Amino acid sequence: MELTPLRRASSGAVLGGVCAGLARRWQVDPTVLRIAMVLLALLGGLGIAFYVGALLLVPKDGSTDFPLYRLAPFTRSWSPAAAIGAVVGLGVLITVVVGSWLPFGVAPIVGLGFLWYFGFHRRRHPSRPDADPQSADAVASPAVPAGSPGAPAPSIGREPETDFERAAAAWRERVAQEREVSASALYAPSPLNDPTPVQGSIDPRPVPPAVPYWTPPVARTRRNRPRWLWPAVLCLTGGGLATLAVLAAFGIAVPGLAYVAVVLGALGLGLVVAAFTGRPRGLLPLTVVAGIATIAMLVPMPHPGRVGSESFSYSTMAQLPSTEQNYAAGEVTIDLRDLDVTDTRTVRYSQGAGTLGLTLPRTGNVIVDWSIGAGDYKGPDAARDGIDLKGSYQRILSPGAPVLTVVLHAGVGEVTVS
Repeated sequence: MELTPLRRASSGAVLGGVCAGLARRWQVDPTVLRIAMVLLALLGGLGIAFYVGALLLVPKDGSTDFPLYRLAPFTRSWSPAAAIGAVVGLGVLITVVVGSWLPFGVAPIVGLGFLWYFGFHRRRHPSRPDADPQSADAVASPAVPAGSPGAPAPSIGREPETDFERAAAAWRERVAQEREVSASALYAPSPLNDPTPVQGSIDPRPVPPAVPYWTPPVARTRRNRPRWLWPAVLCLTGGGLATLAVLAAFGIAVPGLAYVAVVLGALGLGLVVAAFTGRPRGLLPLTVVAGIATIAMLVPMPHPGRVGSESFSYSTMAQLPSTEQNYAAGEVTIDLRDLDVTDTRTVRYSQGAGTLGLTLPRTGNVIVDWSIGAGDYKGPDAARDGIDLKGSYQRILSPGAPVLTVVLHAGVGEVTVS
């Protein structure tokens, strides 16, 4: 199902041909679009979500199928609407996950989007008045009566927009051509249709069959789209967000989900009002996106943690971290050899992928509880490798003295204790 004439460019592509295809269609420099895509990627990961969605939904030159059907064969039985919905959900998930790593949120791009739509797009593309479908239907050719062979088909007074209207226009043109051919064949001078038949003979001219005139469908009237509803929804959203900001300024803890809930509530109220007054463009898709974002925030997700190689050294108990330290990937080294264990404490370190190394204090009681999802462990007591490994190493030099407990976890990688 071909939903758009947009194609990813096969020539001049740097990564997937998305920016080159857009530049070819808009007649702009592809370098400008690539820079804009990088900037969008920094704004909450929107550029990454858009590019991945284009790679999955926009075919390359010479193709008409979704690339998603080829990359994931189990989606070939899905309808285009289901495929688009799945890709939109994936884009929201990418924005939520990647956006937590970036310094900028989605608020700047949302503000620029509203500014572009109401300040630029609406000024260049004002709403057209409703076309009168009967004004053009009443015009008929003065030479040929309406309904007779060869009469031109009526026009609905505007360009066809939907697939049904285009098919109807093509059918009317075909009917008009058939009537012209039939009329020329019936009334052309020939021995069979001579206008002066022989006296006393039967008129050999064939009688044209009675073909009922096909009436084109009535043009679909445009629904009323109130212009005041969008400003009302924006004012309601701004008022709710401002209230939450004031509460946060007075020291009241406001969760991040509350901001998304305010936006979703304002859009939902706008949809309720639109059911009676008419729905403006863009209100329903934006409400769906806000709903997906709210659901994504309700799902608990682990913090991605830091990435890279880091090394820490502690010599006093006060320097030890009081909360669990999370690292996404890299090499983390914890040096406790100069630490004096003076009280009982528990410290936790978690590594997603990479190497997690611990150097034990020279003196004092120490307990190390370690676990690995997939990888290997090397310690003073043993060396193991495999999947779902767990173990504990204890060094009690002075029974009854304070004990330092270190909890180490690695998802994929290596845990070293020395």
